[in-house]
Amino acid sequence: MKWNDDKSLFLTRIFVWISAAALIVLCVGAPWIFSWFIRERMILSPDSRNYFLATTYTVAIPAAAALYMMNRLLANIKREEVFTEKNTGYLRGMSWCCLAAGLIFLASSFYYPAFFALCAAAVFMALILRVIKNVFAQAEEIKKENDYTI
Repeated sequence: MKWNDDKSLFLTRIFVWISAAALIVLCVGAPWIFSWFIRERMILSPDSRNYFLATTYTVAIPAAAALYMMNRLLANIKREEVFTEKNTGYLRGMSWCCLAAGLIFLASSFYYPAFFALCAAAVFMALILRVIKNVFAQAEEIKKENDYTI
């Protein structure tokens, strides 16, 4: 089977939908997941379950928003609308979502230090998305100049 851009785009969109489904399952199953986790990790207080739930449900908001924007971005790319203001906006929005998640994980690292690793990963992802957003913005400007050139 020959791999091409269409198949890669299709596979990426499948992963976005799988991630959205996993987010829904996590949000629905979080009370049971964290009850089990806390029971297995004897060092955690049973009251910490509420903190984990607060972190999960709070992070779910920017995560869902980022998945939505990623899906819209991929849909635009499929329509061959690549260097547009909408796509630059989607990338900007996704970077803000990652930064918001990073801040939530930073606050959550005070009760569970392992969240600091997720904070670092989310902030790093926000930086990567900002760089890509800046590249898209520059390409968008070049495209506009080329469109006006005869």
